[in-house]
Amino acid sequence: MSRIAMHIGVLFQNIGGYHAARLRATQIACEERGWQLTAIEVTSQKGDHPWGDLAGTVTFACKTLLPLAEFPVATAPSVEARLAIPRLRQVLAELQLDALAIPGWGFAVSRAALSWCTQHQVTAILMSESKRDDLPRQRWKEWLKSVLYVRRFAGAIAGGEAHREYLVTLGMARSHIFLGYDVVDNRHFAQGVAIARANPRAIRQRDPAIPEKPYFLAVTRFIPRKNVLRLLTAYCHYRQALADQGCGETAWDLVLCGSGEEEATLRQRIQQNALETCVHLPGFVGYPQLPYWYALASAFVHPALQEQWGLVVNEACASGLPILCSQTVGACPNLVRHQENGLVFAPDDTGAIAQSLLQIHHLDADRRTEWGFRSQQQAANYTPQRFADGLMNALETTAMAANSPDSSPAFRLPRFFSALLP
Repeated sequence: MSRIAMHIGVLFQNIGGYHAARLRATQIACEERGWQLTAIEVTSQKGDHPWGDLAGTVTFACKTLLPLAEFPVATAPSVEARLAIPRLRQVLAELQLDALAIPGWGFAVSRAALSWCTQHQVTAILMSESKRDDLPRQRWKEWLKSVLYVRRFAGAIAGGEAHREYLVTLGMARSHIFLGYDVVDNRHFAQGVAIARANPRAIRQRDPAIPEKPYFLAVTRFIPRKNVLRLLTAYCHYRQALADQGCGETAWDLVLCGSGEEEATLRQRIQQNALETCVHLPGFVGYPQLPYWYALASAFVHPALQEQWGLVVNEACASGLPILCSQTVGACPNLVRHQENGLVFAPDDTGAIAQSLLQIHHLDADRRTEWGFRSQQQAANYTPQRFADGLMNALETTAMAANSPDSSPAFRLPRFFSALLP
């Protein structure tokens, strides 16, 4: 492989803990090849994810289109796009990239980045976690999506097999699609968990909101597709079932980390069912503290009706927890093995969710520990290194295809690809 210096860009909406870990691994991969990496973020606003101080984790070049100093107040997505797109074009012109990895096609900034790459013959690599069953699909819309967006990307890095298959249906060559997009910084969670489990009393003194009793943990937004209201109903059934079995006093608590439009309804139902002492709503928990909440939980539950991936499942696996997961969550077939490291349920079946809560409750402690260990083994297959490998493979495979005799003109980008060939 040629060692001629290439300049690779990776675009994200906002660079937080997950993204920084992926980009650090990519930086190392680029250095090994003699390439240059520049990350581009649309905004430095943290939105609804309080990442904490990331100053020590950003070891790569980074450009921010809408820096916090200039835009201290979050703007509507349409306004943000209108402000960001001209700056994106200016930054891309200045950077003189050879390739740009772009998150999806659903964002206006992503579409603008793809158009710029097409116009300037810069290789566009798609980063995708979309799958066919995310929502009802209409054939004509899928055709337009394929022609206007997907077929203009030279290759892709996707979440899992379901995400790869969806891109294939949209016209991308299977051989140009690699996996590893949806990863988190496993080390951040494993290290925090080790600290908390070694001294849980000190952690609870630092954060008294963490329950003393065993608890189920959900980390999510309180919006309809996340299915939190049904989880609360299932939790009521779980408690009633234990009471009917004569062991109601052994019921675990339920912790729901997050916020959203359904919060008022949640609080009302908690009050109506007299659950104030056993259902906890601590709000958003910051990225630095989040591992402690995972560490002291007994099991993790993710009941979403629709979820392209669900990085919280990665977090919980890396934290060594048994996983209770909806079968429609994109991460589920990749990270959850039914009856091995967790339980899988239909998210629209309240009884099935309640039964999963009961089953994990009655599992003996040694078995739960074993399931947690297996979760960590599953998470070990989804590290930032896998993201870097997937992106490098997409670039290198596309390079070979672009210079093959059978390649179409749209894939002939000699400025970048000729330098990559042996």
